[in-house]
Amino acid sequence: MKNRIWRIAFVFLSLLILTVSLVSCGGSSDGTGSGSAFNLFATDDLNADYTGVWVKVYHADMVDSTGAKVDLLTSTDGVTVNLRALNDGAAKFLLLCPGKLPAGTYTKVEFELDKSVTLVATGSGTVSTADFPDSYDATVAGHSLLSADITPNLTVPGSSKLIIDFDLKNWTVSSGVITPVLTVSSGTGFDDGSRHEPFEFRGTVGDLAGTAPTQTFTLNLKNGGTISVTTSDTTAIVGDGGVTSLSNGMNVHVYGTFDPTTNTITATSIRADSEFSSFAAAVGAASNGDALAQTFTLTPKCVHGFVPQGDSLTVSTSDTTKYRGHHGSMLTEAQFYEALAAAGDNAVVDAEGTYDSGSNTLTAKSVHIENETEVDHAEAQGTVTAADLTTGTFTLTVSESDGFANNSDTLSVVVSVDALFTNNEGHIMTEADFFAALASPTQRIKIKGSFANGVFTATRLQLKH
Repeated sequence: MKNRIWRIAFVFLSLLILTVSLVSCGGSSDGTGSGSAFNLFATDDLNADYTGVWVKVYHADMVDSTGAKVDLLTSTDGVTVNLRALNDGAAKFLLLCPGKLPAGTYTKVEFELDKSVTLVATGSGTVSTADFPDSYDATVAGHSLLSADITPNLTVPGSSKLIIDFDLKNWTVSSGVITPVLTVSSGTGFDDGSRHEPFEFRGTVGDLAGTAPTQTFTLNLKNGGTISVTTSDTTAIVGDGGVTSLSNGMNVHVYGTFDPTTNTITATSIRADSEFSSFAAAVGAASNGDALAQTFTLTPKCVHGFVPQGDSLTVSTSDTTKYRGHHGSMLTEAQFYEALAAAGDNAVVDAEGTYDSGSNTLTAKSVHIENETEVDHAEAQGTVTAADLTTGTFTLTVSESDGFANNSDTLSVVVSVDALFTNNEGHIMTEADFFAALASPTQRIKIKGSFANGVFTATRLQLKH
């Protein structure tokens, strides 16, 4: 009755959401972070029997030739990982642990996982569990040890990365027991940035440089590991109290994608720690928004603090939920669901709250929506006439434009429900204050958004000198 798991690749290991309490990627065995830069990645082969294979990772260690272990990741709660989407017909890659390794020769990599694995069957969506064999038991009850020999051995300094293939096509399930296979990957396709999965890291901002919105900083992880992060004008910075800028020492969650050319994280969004940071959390594609029922469906890329009971989960909101829109702007509940509908298949939401496994529902205390296609390809600058706060519209006399074609010197502009308004220094302002500033006929503004059917839908608006 052996079922071969055919086609399972990390849906996030697209998710290895390295949490504050959990994020301890990188660093030497004594936690000082000394040594050479080193990154541990995960990939997978195909398997079609399951759409979800969820595990929890508590530790990742490199073992040197003397048998000593160097801690790359430590998580008290466990890093939730879906071993399913690191292959869509070709290998995908996820950065598990950025950091440093001390000089030495390394012969093995070892992972400590939860003994129980949650499986989601292809087609039926049936959820079941299977346990790793008892022979894999760790010293901690309920944990299992999985390892891969490194052949040829890895030498530091010299080697800067290791890619582990969780080889799920060769995992087997029989009578509730799941037998794993881990190997070292050759890394075919690694240099293609489009093959790297997004993920979330939590840590502290350091060495901040550049001028917003184009900045770089070092994200200092809990065990001494570090990773370089880059931001741009498409990076959303979200936080309580109207936080829209970064500073050294900030505790943040960085969601983005590893760039193999620059060895940095290109940040999609950066969220400052909030009152809900210790709650269950998920980031992913949102669909089926229902404003009356106050619910939507979330297909997670990253999760923290729970294991979803399926490929997707229900997010339930309420009158007390905090709603945020494009680049962290505060929304009403009605505006949030309007923005969700407007984004369609491109809606990406991160939600924090409490999770109930029985109903597979996250009751949200906070939700934040971004339109993943809204990289604001269209932009324009100029002066404004006919500004109407009530309708959220105005006419722009265009002096500069990019990313769209308009056969007129004027442009009809409508403000999106989740638009972000900033002054000439980049600080957030209210829509009312922004429109009040437009009363001056010489006031210049810059807008970003999308252009269709003769109308520019503005999602970001900034006053200019």
